[in-house]
Amino acid sequence: MCWATASTSTGPSHLLARRVAVEDIEIGGETVRAGEGVIASLPAANWDPEAFPEPERLDLTRPAAHHHAFGWGPHQCVGQQLARVELQVVFGTLFRRIPTLALAVDFDQLKFKEDSQAYGIYELPSPGDAVT
Repeated sequence: MCWATASTSTGPSHLLARRVAVEDIEIGGETVRAGEGVIASLPAANWDPEAFPEPERLDLTRPAAHHHAFGWGPHQCVGQQLARVELQVVFGTLFRRIPTLALAVDFDQLKFKEDSQAYGIYELPSPGDAVT
């Protein structure tokens, strides 16, 4: 898996898939009847240890199969190829220009935005804030 794909499949996005069951189905020991609605967390699917061993670990060598970062099946994001290219260009350029880039604080000190659809962090302090 390339790191651009890894960053999206393990990243913290808040996407919910809303679907209606077309037939009775059992999910996690619960029966969902035909016609009933289901709201599934796509990011949670990427953290399923049965599908992804050690899902909490960023593994750039993990096969890029079956993650839901860009949706799944007929509900895939039409812009996913552009997003992958953008990530490769951005991160490739960033790490080439600043090869010693590191956090200025421990990861545990980062404050994550968990109160909106746009999930992320409020600030990302680095030892050298200015790029020369």
